[in-house]
Order: sequence, then structure tokens, then C-alpha cells
Amino acid sequence: KLADTYGKLGDKEKMVAVLEKGFGLYPQSQSILIGLINYYLENKQNPERLFELIAMAKTNEPDNASLYYVEGNIYNELRQVEKDEAKAEEYLAKAVAAYDACEGVNAEYEYGHIGKGVMFYNIAIELQDKAANELDDKKYMALVEKFEQALMSALAPFEKAYQVSKDNTLKVNIAEYLKNIYYRFSTKGAEYETGYAKYSEIVK
Repeated sequence: KLADTYGKLGDKEKMVAVLEKGFGLYPQSQSILIGLINYYLENKQNPERLFELIAMAKTNEPDNASLYYVEGNIYNELRQVEKDEAKAEEYLAKAVAAYDACEGVNAEYEYGHIGKGVMFYNIAIELQDKAANELDDKKYMALVEKFEQALMSALAPFEKAYQVSKDNTLKVNIAEYLKNIYYRFSTKGAEYETGYAKYSEIVK
């Protein structure tokens, strides 16, 4: 409660100090752990500390799939700001592993699939933008190939999310992504044409 009060007053230093002290006294308190996780996420500070906190939260709540989803989001954010290509690829692999782990914890939790799908979809958009500005034909074709690979990587998780989700509004949002992906590949075969028609109707 005290940490929440400091947060509302805009005093982030006192807020995190209270949470850290509380964590030291009551390391099993899930509410304190979640408060700390939210703080580090919102303020983009000390990501290694976040992973420590999430690991502890997993110990306390092994059946909480959302913790793996948050872990995937953190790795994805780190990937986006990482300048070293090899390190960015490492973060990408860890994000995928975290998103995939959600299903093992809770087969009905759709957000792990959504997180993975959105990540690859956004990577595809980034590659598409790079290709649009590339004047060298060889480099352009290489970027287009990577773009299509990323977009294809988004397809299966979005399909799974659509199957699992029981939220109609969320299903329509997922269908929007699927419609766009199937449209891109609609010239590659009847299955893609069928997919585009299916999700276009759902979006309508």
C-alpha cells in the first residue's frame, strides 16, 4: 500500500525502495513480486533483476502462464534495442522459448501464442520497411525473403491463439493479423486463398 502511494505521488525511488525492502522481509509475497516486476517493466531498468524476480514468481506460482508471457515480452524488448546482431538473435530465441512455455503451463492461455505471433509480425514489418528503402536488387530480394520467413513464423501462433481464445473481441483482433498474412501468401496456393477468405469474413 505504501509503495502504491509513493507511485501515485510520482516518487519512484521511494516506491521501489519499499518494494525491495518488502521483498527482503517477505520473499514469498506474490503481490510484492508483481509490484517489482511492473516497476522494472515500466521504467525499463535493470532487466537482469527482472528475470530474478520472475524466476522467484514462477517458484511461488508455477501454474501462472502470464509470468512466462511477461518473460517473453522482456526478451523481445531487449532484442529491439540490442545493437549486436548475435545477441539480438539470442534474445529472439529466448523470447520464443518463453512464449512457447505458456502453453505447457496452461493450454488455454492464448497470450503466449499472441505474443509470439505479434513479435514475428512486427519483425516482418520492420524487414518490409527496410526492403522498401533498399536500392540494391540482391539485398532487396534477401530482405523480402527474410520478411516472408518472419511473416510465415507468425502464422502458426496466431492460428493457435485463435483456436484457444474464448474472447470474441480478441479473436477478431487475431483474425485481422491472420487475414493480412494469408493475403500476402494468397498467390502461393489454395490453402492461403481459403485462409484469407475465412478471416476476411470473420473481420467483417
